[in-house]
Formats: sequence, structure tokens, C-alpha cells
Amino acid sequence: SVVQIAQSVAGRLTHNVKCEIMITEKLRKIHKTHRLVNGDVSSHTKSAQRITKEWQEAIKSEMVYTEVSVSPENNEKIDVIDLSTKTAYELKVSGKNTHHEFYKDIAKVLTYNEYSDRKILKLIFLSEPEGIKSLKNRLDSKFVSLMKRKHNIEFELISI
Repeated sequence: SVVQIAQSVAGRLTHNVKCEIMITEKLRKIHKTHRLVNGDVSSHTKSAQRITKEWQEAIKSEMVYTEVSVSPENNEKIDVIDLSTKTAYELKVSGKNTHHEFYKDIAKVLTYNEYSDRKILKLIFLSEPEGIKSLKNRLDSKFVSLMKRKHNIEFELISI
């Protein structure tokens, strides 16, 4: 019946939102604890690596995989994939040059989908507020529409 279909869709949406909140909130907590305000480039790199690793360890489960190989032909990896929601998460700890990382991450998702039977339907890109703001200002609406129409992939940009 229509009611049963509506309830099923609502249940899936609720599950997806709960998963996204859990994953992003764990990242925010770890980021707040370990992100450096001052320091040299090496210190900031180590901080970013620590944040990423701790976040991945905190959310890993039977349906949430980390450092997922994109293809047998390269060494690229997706930071996190939640198979239950068909969502990939990519983290750029620093808010600098987010557009470069974002488009590289899209290429990783497209390549992953070519090799996998379990398609990613959404990419959530996470970064610091200034990076997300900059990326939102640069993101082309026709490109977003093209990715949805031709590749069935949606994007969400989230500040940490």
C-alpha cells in the first residue's frame, strides 16, 4: 500500500540521517580535541592525520568501512563508506584548497562505482567552515545537476 511504502521510505531516511549525525558528530568531537591553532606545517599535517585516523577508528563497524580502495589499478582510497546508507565521507581537515580535494574525491567515487556492485549514492565532504563556505561559493549548480542526473550521486558539504 502507499502508506507502507511511505513508512518504509521515512524509516530509511531516518536511518540515513541518524547515521550521518553520528559520523559527523564523532568527527567534530575529535577535531575539537586535536586540531592545532598554532604550529608549523609538519605539526598541522600530523594533527590532521591523527584526527582522520581517530575518526575512522571511532566509526568503523560491520557496515562502515574506512580507507576503502577505489580500484585495483591505483592506490586511491575513500576515507569512509557507510554501506547501509550508500554514502561516502571524505574529510579535508584544513579548510584550505577544499575545491581541489573535493573534485578529486568525486573522481574517486565515480571510479569506485565503476568497480563496485554496491554503488555510492551520496558524497559527504567535510572540512572546516571557511573551506566549506569557499567550496559552496564555487560549486556550479549545473555540475551538481549533471552528477545527479548522469551518475545518481548527490553531494552534501558539512562544516566540522
